[in-house]
Amino acid sequence: MDKKIIIVVIAIIIIIGVGVYGYNVYNNSQTGGTINIVAADSLANQLNATAAKFQSEHPNVKVDIQYMGSSAAIKQVTSLNKTPDIVVSADYTLIDNQLIPKYTSYNLQYARNEMVIAYTNKSKNSTEINSTNWYQILSTPGVKFGFSDPNSDPAGYRAVMMMQLADSYYNNSTIFSSLVANNSAITSKANGTGYTIQVPENENPSANIAIRPDAATLMPLLTAGSIDYVITYRSLAAQQNVSYITLPDELKISNYSYDQYYNNISLVQDSGSNSSSTLTLTPIIYGITVLNNAPEKQLATEFLQLLISPTGNQIVNASFQEPIIPAIATNKSTNIPSMLQQYVTNS
Repeated sequence: MDKKIIIVVIAIIIIIGVGVYGYNVYNNSQTGGTINIVAADSLANQLNATAAKFQSEHPNVKVDIQYMGSSAAIKQVTSLNKTPDIVVSADYTLIDNQLIPKYTSYNLQYARNEMVIAYTNKSKNSTEINSTNWYQILSTPGVKFGFSDPNSDPAGYRAVMMMQLADSYYNNSTIFSSLVANNSAITSKANGTGYTIQVPENENPSANIAIRPDAATLMPLLTAGSIDYVITYRSLAAQQNVSYITLPDELKISNYSYDQYYNNISLVQDSGSNSSSTLTLTPIIYGITVLNNAPEKQLATEFLQLLISPTGNQIVNASFQEPIIPAIATNKSTNIPSMLQQYVTNS
């Protein structure tokens, strides 16, 4: 009898021990905190959906996302001394060139996009526009089009650079001048191998074009009929369920195979206070990183893991962006967290 009692007591102790262990594991996985993210505005649909999924699995965790132009997002760290956990840029090179190695050790290319000409049935000449005459339609008197600010947003500087690239593609040296130079203080000069575009602090747009701080803020103007066309990302047009013209492959700015072609176009941003930065045209590829001094580094890394996992890839697809599978660590990347490595390859 004593033996049986001892066995029962031991069994109870084991059960209690397992129960306590299970509770601790559960409790640790439910640790609260707030993940702070600064991100390109064109990622709102994708990141909001990822945050909802993450919070459903981490009920005590809050995900706070601020959307802005990618250059502005980078400056939150480099100029304003903010300490978000995650930075997501619509131009991966901004993370490579401005955050590595001082603020982070790695940068993952995880999604791509492309440039389109968005319009609605309210747009002037919308029944005539196509992939071969779009620049003629946009330069028609009375037609108003928009793009985001080339000094702060990748969608804006890519739109302007794409219009300069169009000169060469269509063998027509008047496209950039008629669309951009004649309607703003933005200029372009041949530099021997290609063109250098200069964007002053005061871009001085004419009544024919609308320039806004980021790409997302142009879409309400388009749907309201205040402007006729927007040069923007395909994902934004598709998410707003508006029509868009698909550009020729060379002008979509989405494909590595045209890198040599893109690299002939550079753009000088006026950063204010007599400072400037020069950008070279590269494919539209999103980069993401967790900062070295992230206050919620572990949770932030788990969020990034979700985003580049098969579940995250489905969310990216549903947001009309193309996931890069597996994500690609840029050449400057080091010390990629082990929990991410199954979803990452080296460039």
